[in-house]
Amino acid sequence: MKQTLFLVLLIAGMLLAGCKTQEMTPVDTPPPAEEEPVVEPEPEPEPEPEPEPEPEPADVRVIQERFIFDREEDRARHDDNNFFVIVGSFIYRDNAERFVETLRAQGFDPVILVAESGFNRVSVNSYEAEFAARSRVDYIRRNFPEYHDTWLLIQKH
Repeated sequence: MKQTLFLVLLIAGMLLAGCKTQEMTPVDTPPPAEEEPVVEPEPEPEPEPEPEPEPEPADVRVIQERFIFDREEDRARHDDNNFFVIVGSFIYRDNAERFVETLRAQGFDPVILVAESGFNRVSVNSYEAEFAARSRVDYIRRNFPEYHDTWLLIQKH
């Protein structure tokens, strides 16, 4: 009986293995077209960012006073100018001189102006025109945050 069952299963397995289903394609159906490659559109270039507007110049403190130059050679170089960019003002001359050394190390060419008020003003630039002096004040404020309180001294005659 075991042999008969085995024989029946063997024959059934051979019959199932031999039967393959064939798919019939209708004759009037055209073969599928080849797929076209997908071409992705080129990405549009990103627009360049708009330049940031220049910040409005902050109010510049302006003082008009008489002063004398600390050194004769400074007077010879700057006496024709009326607008001075001031980055420091000191009661004590020693403090002004130390500050001058700090500024020189940063690439400035400072001079000390002794004002009629008694202050030792430390100037880093002088100009004939007020617009140029104000531009320099703005430049220093933007590029040297430690001198955010830079101001303008107008020479009184």
